[in-house]
Amino acid sequence: MPKRKIQRPLVALSLGGGGAKTFAHLGVLDCLKANEIPIDFLATCSSASIVGFLFALGIPSREIKNEFKRKNKWLHLIRRSIFKQALKKYIKEKNISDINQTEIPISVITVDLKTGKEVVFEKGDPLLIPLASNAFPGIWQPIKYQNYYLVDGGVLNPDPADIARKKVGENGVVISVTLKLEFKEEEPKNRFNTILKSLYLSPYQYRNKIIEENSNIIIEPANNLKISFRDWKETFFGYFSNGKIEKYYQNGFEEANKKISEIKELINSKQLYGKG
Repeated sequence: MPKRKIQRPLVALSLGGGGAKTFAHLGVLDCLKANEIPIDFLATCSSASIVGFLFALGIPSREIKNEFKRKNKWLHLIRRSIFKQALKKYIKEKNISDINQTEIPISVITVDLKTGKEVVFEKGDPLLIPLASNAFPGIWQPIKYQNYYLVDGGVLNPDPADIARKKVGENGVVISVTLKLEFKEEEPKNRFNTILKSLYLSPYQYRNKIIEENSNIIIEPANNLKISFRDWKETFFGYFSNGKIEKYYQNGFEEANKKISEIKELINSKQLYGKG
């Protein structure tokens, strides 16, 4: 009688937006990898689409961090050159022409300003799509791609656990890495400050519901961190300093490590027997 093969459930990670604190995602990914947790899909938005895409290409986290440490002046960030240079370098190195050529399949969430709707890319330009997902309104210009005018996916869906769930189905495992933040109570400083904070309020109102309804495991490396919009450069770019890159990487690794036993038990509990 042939043995029946054990089939494990598919595992997807939802990597939420969080500006420069996105290096926490690399810590989580490395911890899962070190503990032999399979990663079948990534769903990313905002800054997570930059580091998530590079990780999905097979670039080591240490190399990704070093790439940004060498170019952390805020002027490079404002001009977006830091992201373009890193993407171009590794796209050329890996000799790819489409985001569907990554080692780990990835879904990149953006928003089309023409229609006001979410657009999820699983194939297409490997430079423009991650840049578009990271194009936060008011900081960077929209990316024109095909018939779209694309901006940060976090405008509508800052924690795309629902997209991750669609990839693995009801029987799969969704691990959400959320960098959701609390706002400091403060009066608006100026018109630009008011616009930026207002843009954040709408998606943050719904992100908890999306996470809770679609996730099996939730990892929160930035828990209890409060941010201010009075100094927008510090809020969006301040955490690109070398020390803070490492701090958030370690936070991600440590928070993921706390969940390893729970993740392994969950995967084992969902295993199915197939035909041998």
